[in-house]
Amino acid sequence: MRSTKRDEIVAAATELIRSDGVRAASIAKIIAASGSSAGSVYHHFGSKNDIVLAVARRALVEPLEAALAAHQDEALSPGDLLRLMAGAVLDGTLHSSLIVQLWAGAADEPQLASIIRDQMEGVRERTTGGLAVYLRARGVQDAEGRATVIAMLTMGQMMGMLAQRTLLAEFDVAAYLDVAATMLDGLATA
Repeated sequence: MRSTKRDEIVAAATELIRSDGVRAASIAKIIAASGSSAGSVYHHFGSKNDIVLAVARRALVEPLEAALAAHQDEALSPGDLLRLMAGAVLDGTLHSSLIVQLWAGAADEPQLASIIRDQMEGVRERTTGGLAVYLRARGVQDAEGRATVIAMLTMGQMMGMLAQRTLLAEFDVAAYLDVAATMLDGLATA
């Protein structure tokens, strides 16, 4: 597939954010790194936050949504969902440091935090729906309520894995996923 100018801008912003953080990835630096003009950048994006949102969507939201959609007809356990989500973002195309930088940027900018939160809410709702199907099939009381809590915990485990993978040199992703998946599956019993 041929890359568009918009794709080039998002790719340049992705690398700048990953290496320097959201705050340091100025419009001027994005223009220079992408080989674009200011007019081209503003033709595709209304603001820097729009660019950061495009980076977040491409790096985190879209891979998670695609993975969940591909398995929407399966009743996956919480542990299987965690592994699916981890695979979607750790397939070699994403650096955990990018996600951590996006979180840091969202912490500094309330508007950006709100935008990213809205995007991730859709992922959490899809996760909750899949877990409710799994729990109902196993006769769990209040499957919807339990699914909501387990979805939050599943996403929390995912976020913890990404943060630790970025910060700890000797972080064992496979061991982490094994223990976290076992723990989450234990929460899904009747």
